[in-house]
Amino acid sequence: VKLPLALLLTSFSEIIIILGIASLTSRLWTLDLPAIAGIIAVIGTGVDQQIVVLDESRTGKTLTIKQRLKRAASIILGSYLTTLGAMIPLMWSGAGLLRGFAIATIIGISVGVFITRPAFADIVKKIID
Repeated sequence: VKLPLALLLTSFSEIIIILGIASLTSRLWTLDLPAIAGIIAVIGTGVDQQIVVLDESRTGKTLTIKQRLKRAASIILGSYLTTLGAMIPLMWSGAGLLRGFAIATIIGISVGVFITRPAFADIVKKIID
């Protein structure tokens, strides 16, 4: 019961952070339909990454929880770099619609990888220990 609740609360906080950044950068980035689609895509990848953290934390009993979470972090970092590599060309070459989607996705995955995934890993570590 605690782990799914932590997953939901972390996803909700990620959305709040992304919308906060959108409100702070309203002159540079408008929250239009493609940007909302980018946020929805970020939510999907975020839940996927949280499932990776949960899966890695429950398997491999010969490793410590810290080692298992390091393995999950390397998987998440690979996913982040792949998505970032796909979004940067869309941001630079894309017209208005593709640019909004790319910016929303880049901001969302960056918030996820650098803020909410480490927080979620700490929550999982405290629940499992």
